[in-house]
Amino acid sequence: MTDERQALAMEGVRFFGEISASISHEIKNVLAIVNENAGLLQDLVRMNAKGIPLTPERLNRAAESISRQVARGDRIVKDMNRFAHSADLPREELDLRDVVAFIPQLTARLIVMQGHLPRIEVPTVPVPVSTNRFFLEHLVWACLHQALKACTADQTVCVVAEPVDRGARIRFGGIDPKALPGSEDFPSPQARLVAGLLGARITVQQDENEIHLLLP
Repeated sequence: MTDERQALAMEGVRFFGEISASISHEIKNVLAIVNENAGLLQDLVRMNAKGIPLTPERLNRAAESISRQVARGDRIVKDMNRFAHSADLPREELDLRDVVAFIPQLTARLIVMQGHLPRIEVPTVPVPVSTNRFFLEHLVWACLHQALKACTADQTVCVVAEPVDRGARIRFGGIDPKALPGSEDFPSPQARLVAGLLGARITVQQDENEIHLLLP
């Protein structure tokens, strides 16, 4: 294995681990809430055994809370499954709009820890690209993460997917000009390596206060 391939493999594993760790935290939170409500139901049953009447409202609230968490857990697991399968093919035809919408959903917990969920803008028609889905998701998250770091608390990052001549582009805007990274700081060496694999290019547009991800 060449040094470049080894570095790509290590970066892929690191990215997968970062996302998996976040998802596992979400699942743990779901289980904690379900367990809390299960404990409440057990308390109500014990109280009833002592002759204290059951309160339908409390039972209903606990049941509804459990149902909400089951639905939440199902969504989280489906997202994790979809993310895991993004590594199935070395290259595939895909709609860039799907990836742009999916990554903020997949990384919602990490995003909320930094600020607001981004605003997504996509055209009504598909934005086709032929690329490696897994490493494209890596680059979208790298750019979004950087944009969130450069966004003030009262601002919202705007992510725009659009077709351009000979390819497609994702623009990450709503960035504080004072916090916009320089080309020497972003993209990171790891992101440059992944971009090179995809034939993509990441640029920091100082005049537009945006980060651009260009895809062939």
